[in-house]
Amino acid sequence: MLEARVSFAYGEREVLKNVELMVKKEELLAVIGPNGAGKSTLLKCIVGILKPKGSVVLEGVDLVSMKPSERAKLITYVPQSSVPQFAFTVEEFVEMGAYMTRGNVKKALERVGLWDRRGEKITSLSGGEFQLALIARALAQGSTAILLDEPTSHLDINHALRVMELLNELKRSRIIVTVLHDLNLALSYADRILVLKDGKKVWEGAAKKLRPKVLEDVYGIRVKIVEVDGKRLLVPSLKV
Repeated sequence: MLEARVSFAYGEREVLKNVELMVKKEELLAVIGPNGAGKSTLLKCIVGILKPKGSVVLEGVDLVSMKPSERAKLITYVPQSSVPQFAFTVEEFVEMGAYMTRGNVKKALERVGLWDRRGEKITSLSGGEFQLALIARALAQGSTAILLDEPTSHLDINHALRVMELLNELKRSRIIVTVLHDLNLALSYADRILVLKDGKKVWEGAAKKLRPKVLEDVYGIRVKIVEVDGKRLLVPSLKV
């Protein structure tokens, strides 16, 4: 189980205000909220890129006080995808995630379907394929928990669904926390949802219990949640 209660500020500007979360294996937790809500900052505090006030505990271990090399064995972070700058091979790129933990690069690439392309340049991959390579690098690290910052941003629907299906499989053996802007992907794939606004948690619970009123208050638009083929989908309206 991953448990956190964190606050964070840049100087006098509070970005996170005593935000709590709890997630366990076999759950996919989606963090949603408008721009500037503190979603990315929350992930960076949990994984140790930023040093928060508060506590981050994974399976009984306090992560805040650990050295980065020790923490990397337990938790890893997948940033928002960006265009790779150097022409490493796909295999070399994934190996970068395994150098401290000596994880299994082949197994990680096979899991995301890129082993046959291991010798190609990382710069030759499409945006969706590069996102899968980022996830493979996280898998090669072999950690218990994986935190992902908008893994479906800028992806076409095919690759976005492929990424979410992969995360849905990975939650069986790992703790998965992901920031999502696409609310329909959050409703369709997340087991639990954490809603942030202005650095505060305004709602957390089972995805199936999320009600339109919460989203209306957070995003300032009218919405309906309808069910289609057994999945809940959001229908927005700009009228307020």
